Amino acid sequence: MSSWDSSEFVLDASAFYAGIPFQSSKKCITTNAVYEEVRHIRKSYSPLEALIDAGNLIIIEPELTSFNQVIACAKKTGDYTKLSQADISIIALALQFGKTLISDDFAVGNVATFLKIPVITLASKGISKLRAWVYFCKSCGRVYKSGSSVCKICGSTLRRRFTVITDTR
Repeated sequence: MSSWDSSEFVLDASAFYAGIPFQSSKKCITTNAVYEEVRHIRKSYSPLEALIDAGNLIIIEPELTSFNQVIACAKKTGDYTKLSQADISIIALALQFGKTLISDDFAVGNVATFLKIPVITLASKGISKLRAWVYFCKSCGRVYKSGSSVCKICGSTLRRRFTVITDTR
């Protein structure tokens, strides 16, 4: 059994900023992309390096199949354009290992919830309704699923809105 099998949480950047890995004795995993986002926390020998040296923070990349599943789901929900590569990687890691994801990012939480990944939020209420985003033309009413920016019918700028898929409460 690998050392990351006992990990409890997958951490997004917001979990690092909230101090979660520094306050917990639980092992945590994250991706290199997220680590690079929070790397500025380091000084000469940073708390992040101390966590890594102690085996309480493991940096690992998700498999391509998990990564592709997240991209497909994010495109389906309309969240794809709002997600960074770090966001996609962290959702994929949680999906791959079946771990709880800690994040305050709504798009991350929405996609994770669609994929049935447990999500813990820190500063927000979290996801109460699953949402799928669509683009629509305010002038002629045409609806588009993709992130096109201009209406193909009348040329007006498209806006984004969500439709509630299900209530998670």
